[in-house]
Amino acid sequence: MAIKRIPSKLLLLFIALSMLTGVIARISTVINNPILKLWKEFFIIGILGLAILVILPRIRIRTLYLFCITALTTIAFLTMNLNINMTILFYQLKLDLVLFLFIIAAYDSLIILKKDELESYIKKIYKIFMVFAVINAILIIVEHYFPAQFMAFLGFQDEQWGADTGIKIVATGGVIRSPGLLTYFVPAGTLMLLAFIVTIETRKAFKMRRSLRLILLTLFVISIFFTTYKTAIIGLIFYLIIKTIEFLFRQLQLILTTLLTLIFFTTFFISTHFMNIYYFVNKYSPDIAYNSILIRIQQHLAILETMKTTKQMFFGVGMGLNGKFGLDKTVFNVDALPTDSTYIYVASNYGFVGVFAFLAIFIYVAVRLFNNRPFDVFGIRYIVLYTIAIEFFYNNFIASFPTNILIIAMILVPFAKSYHVKIAVKKEKKLKRELIYSKAV
Repeated sequence: MAIKRIPSKLLLLFIALSMLTGVIARISTVINNPILKLWKEFFIIGILGLAILVILPRIRIRTLYLFCITALTTIAFLTMNLNINMTILFYQLKLDLVLFLFIIAAYDSLIILKKDELESYIKKIYKIFMVFAVINAILIIVEHYFPAQFMAFLGFQDEQWGADTGIKIVATGGVIRSPGLLTYFVPAGTLMLLAFIVTIETRKAFKMRRSLRLILLTLFVISIFFTTYKTAIIGLIFYLIIKTIEFLFRQLQLILTTLLTLIFFTTFFISTHFMNIYYFVNKYSPDIAYNSILIRIQQHLAILETMKTTKQMFFGVGMGLNGKFGLDKTVFNVDALPTDSTYIYVASNYGFVGVFAFLAIFIYVAVRLFNNRPFDVFGIRYIVLYTIAIEFFYNNFIASFPTNILIIAMILVPFAKSYHVKIAVKKEKKLKRELIYSKAV
């Protein structure tokens, strides 16, 4: 195996392991191994290190730019947050900085490959993703129908459902919210939505019997509902509306899709900041109104009310001061508030400068993907729109492992394909210039 292909091989392994996070998390808590609990951080840093070693003789200027921007931004925010306990600061960096490093590592791992190697590699990503998505889907259904056996298999005692067990089991209305092989129902629901979209969007790129494709689509839809993750269910409806628009209004599809995205974005913004939509939903489903809307409003407003100064509005109340996952911050006398959405997570840690930067990046990515549809093998442009329009106010994309890295990896694929096209065009132009010069001589 060529040395240059080692980073991409490790990336494939990382993608596979990422869809087994519940298994790894449970093992790590049972054996109580702190090293195993940091497996994904070590994996990402390892891929990045190997990718850099491979490309070092001809390192890309854009990679250097990304490193410089990441380093300067990190230093700037650390400087503004020196009053915060260093353990909290470094834990926050573990969550955010490592994700940025993954972007660099994954992209460089892809562009190291030759054009034909990349095409073969994309097929491997597709196969690995589909295999583990199907396994997760089947287990989500099994967990739904056999919750007692599932809990007994995990060795959970009564009420021992928290994250300290490695897997967070949640039940609503007496029904378990199935996590599949992941650690929580939220990434499981997002994974099933992603699998549904990929199954449809890859029908031309990767051949599959129509009957099998219909079976898989049915399986993923049922699994989405059995996770009871309402955001993913709304995302499914959102996607189907867009596909209907593209089928019926081909000339106006970009305008109508943009308008639809703005409508959903505005609706979800209003629903998490004002009581109007809560009152409406409460008439028909008090449980959904309370659990999905009212709690979100309270969480958002609680953090926004702490942003009293101009600096806090622009750059956040402090890195890591809010967010109740992972680190127990009460040990450091920090009464952290929940940050269960991308919007409030970024606003709390990095202020509205961070919020607008996040949206600007995702909007740029969406525009690029819609303008270069042939490169978007997995149809990830629809998930990008879903992240902007729906998930932004209702789920934390940045902290939602493994779906965050799966989505990022699939976003990078069309950019890597575009990179190879640009390289081929440059070579062709160079050859033409050399030919013209030789004839002139």
